[in-house]
Amino acid sequence: MSDNVFSREVQRRTSEGMSYAQMEAMTRKIGGKEGTLTAAWWNKVALGESAPPPEPKCIPGVAGVLEVHDRDVALLICEQWYEVRPDDSIRELMERVVDKAESWLRSSISSLRERHRSSVNGAEG
Repeated sequence: MSDNVFSREVQRRTSEGMSYAQMEAMTRKIGGKEGTLTAAWWNKVALGESAPPPEPKCIPGVAGVLEVHDRDVALLICEQWYEVRPDDSIRELMERVVDKAESWLRSSISSLRERHRSSVNGAEG
């Protein structure tokens, strides 16, 4: 496991008074039997011990326990278990691509409007 970001979120919830048994109960309530993570699993994760990552079917229940969105749970899992983080440089690259595409589109629309005006004016004359 990499940076224990997920474990820290579990520790935050226990410091707020939520027990591992309550975490298990909440995952069962939200995810059903298939989406349940045991109290022992939550305890291991909180202590930073080796535990498998939650399966995708468990994410809604984990989100409920941690009081975050499903997407945030997926990001925490990616970072702690797979050492994958959202990369700001990719976001910056995408912003540049979108800016260039927007500029190209504006230019193309302007050019098309000009051609349309020319063809309308030519047809009238």
